[in-house]
Amino acid sequence: MTTFHIVFAHLPFVLYVLAAVLTVRAVRRAPGQRSILATAAAQLGALLHAWVLFGAIRTPNGVVLAITDSASLVGWVVAATTAIAMAFLPLAALPAALLIVAGLLASGTGLVSGFREIHEPMWELNAHISLAALAAGWLTIAATVVLLLAWQDTRIRTRRPLGILALLPPVETMETTLFRALGAGFAVLTLALLTGLFFVTNAVAQHLAHKIALALVAWVVFGVLLIGRVRYGWRGRKALRFTIVGFVALALAYFGSKFVLETLLGRHWG
Repeated sequence: MTTFHIVFAHLPFVLYVLAAVLTVRAVRRAPGQRSILATAAAQLGALLHAWVLFGAIRTPNGVVLAITDSASLVGWVVAATTAIAMAFLPLAALPAALLIVAGLLASGTGLVSGFREIHEPMWELNAHISLAALAAGWLTIAATVVLLLAWQDTRIRTRRPLGILALLPPVETMETTLFRALGAGFAVLTLALLTGLFFVTNAVAQHLAHKIALALVAWVVFGVLLIGRVRYGWRGRKALRFTIVGFVALALAYFGSKFVLETLLGRHWG
């Protein structure tokens, strides 16, 4: 990253937090109200985030995507999706939680030096990385929503005050958002796995066997959940378990394998 980019590196986090605070304030004043300022702050944050991230991963020697930049890319997908949704959907204070998640993921942009991801421009690999980040971002949204639902459910079952959770949308809206994010994430994850076939020639030699196995586990788990939702109306705790298991498998597939291979062992997948 250049000095100029470093100066602005933490501004996306600040803008996301500002948008979250403005969102909560607007919902406290009037349930269902959307804040134009919050939406503008989120959208500006997403634009600045994209610029800072691009500056961090582009080097004279090629594209460098360290583990923190990979997380930041996922955070950008979360933030961009949330910023667009805020302008059109009545999501109450849900965007605030999603923007905080995006801000935390964005805070590591350019923090760690990474490995060069490609030796030559390859559309297959570029498509795979883009689709994988998009799928991970939408499934991160699903995981965040399901955790909020679980927290809400625990409070209700133990008859404790909801507190700030009362600012979230109705449970039906939360579940609709959850399964929309799951469906979109699953579809894109399928495409990411298919595009990955173009450059995987020897999974063992390329150190990709564990990554592929875990990604397939996540794909199966999410697929079973979506089928269960359509055919049997699965929801509640069953949806929570499947979503968390699938998300953990997916996180281990990319971030876990990347951390062990590149950070601990100092090796590259190719």
